[in-house]
Amino acid sequence: MNIATDEELKKKYDKLYKKFVKGNFSEVIKECNKVLKKRKHQLFFNLLSFAYQKSGKIEKSIDVMREALALNPNHPNFLNNMGTCFYMLHRYSEAEKYFKKGLEIDPKHLHILNNMGNLKRETYKIEESIQYYQKVLRIQSDAVPSLFNLVGIYRITNQKDNSKQYCKKILELNKKLTDADRQYSLVHNYVENDSHLIEMLKKVNDDDLNNLEKIHVFYGIHKAYEDIKDYKSAFKYLKIGNDLLKKETKYNFSHDEKRINNFINFYEKTKKVKTTEDHRGLIFIVGMPRSGSSLVEQILASHKKVFGGGELPYMQEIANKIIGEEKIDASMMNNYKNHYLSLIEELNNSSPIFTDKELLNFINIGLILKLFPNARIINCTRDPVDNCWSIYKNFFPIKTQFVNDFKDITKFYKLYLKTMEFWQKEFPNNIFNLNYETLIENPKDQIEQILNFCNLDWDENVMNHHKSPRIIRTLSFDQANKPISKKVSNSIKNYKNMIGDLIKEF
Repeated sequence: MNIATDEELKKKYDKLYKKFVKGNFSEVIKECNKVLKKRKHQLFFNLLSFAYQKSGKIEKSIDVMREALALNPNHPNFLNNMGTCFYMLHRYSEAEKYFKKGLEIDPKHLHILNNMGNLKRETYKIEESIQYYQKVLRIQSDAVPSLFNLVGIYRITNQKDNSKQYCKKILELNKKLTDADRQYSLVHNYVENDSHLIEMLKKVNDDDLNNLEKIHVFYGIHKAYEDIKDYKSAFKYLKIGNDLLKKETKYNFSHDEKRINNFINFYEKTKKVKTTEDHRGLIFIVGMPRSGSSLVEQILASHKKVFGGGELPYMQEIANKIIGEEKIDASMMNNYKNHYLSLIEELNNSSPIFTDKELLNFINIGLILKLFPNARIINCTRDPVDNCWSIYKNFFPIKTQFVNDFKDITKFYKLYLKTMEFWQKEFPNNIFNLNYETLIENPKDQIEQILNFCNLDWDENVMNHHKSPRIIRTLSFDQANKPISKKVSNSIKNYKNMIGDLIKEF
């Protein structure tokens, strides 16, 4: 196609954008590169950058934006795209430079303002994050991404009324944005004939909503019925939501089994590779979701020498890259080690010890201890039925796929136990098994044992973890922000006669 004129170029762009929306990223990349060889047009630079991002080729996207910025160094969209690339690589300092330069040129650029809010949230600068989202809304009051971001931030900072307010705003804009229904349910205490429950029940039969939209409604209805102690109805809607989510994820247990075996085999191959033992103090908290890990990290992060990093994808990303390397040697391993250390410095570079609470790192313990021989691993355990039930009754994003069916959950749980048994034989001195029920029953004794294991002196702050200003961004933020109590919520007793399929697995 001849693309000499602007009109022809616009037609070509519209055609490629439709392909981009459909997910045909490889075709978009190929065609954009062809166009840019003939004419350096901003629309095609942007589209090519987005297509590389969606394909997971972030470095390629950076190359495209470097070329674009060389031609026009003050284009705010180019600066935003470059900042987004570095944000996706967790290189937050670099991302912030581009975002700030973009805002110097266009202080009302909505995408950059929202991205700056995201960056501040990821680096635990919550007040600054809120300010950026509020700036967006002052310019455009119906900016849905910023509204949702505020819903989440106000929820985890226990500002429930503010969270509700923004949920309502979202639903006024579009009733199909049902994630707002689910998030509203998390900060609302329902009563009989509650108006929001009535609204959600109407949506169940709304043909305008697709299954993904209804899933959020089912979880919201479950929470409402649990509040009013109608446990039969609560379980009914929870099961519908889980069943629909399982259909969407198409989870296959054998994929997880194969992945874990691959990482164990990789570890066996790297046993003889020598790596340096000098590194920052690191504590990796692993286990199953809903096993008490947020409480454990909050306790540790209350210590004056510890920074709590939260759930970080860094090690899993490194593992996925390193397993594909052809040549495994000390130099390569040290490069990955330094890469991880540079990423966590983006979050904190002053505390002697850093915690990483990505639970599924239990898969990567061999790699972790190869890169960081002096690291400490805390394996969080809990009564298996309680643990698996808690997983089933909570909503997880689609990327966590084993969580919507009792059989899937228990198979994965047993695989986790088998995997930990292997690592504990390999690294008996690096792993501390912490039982949630024992921690609740005898907190001071258990905390002392944890601190000793981590080579930390006693710090009275650990017994007052609930007073810490640190923000917890996980499902368990509410429980982890309260004093430890033996009167732990035990909702499973209300569902005993409905979860026989789970109980019989143990």
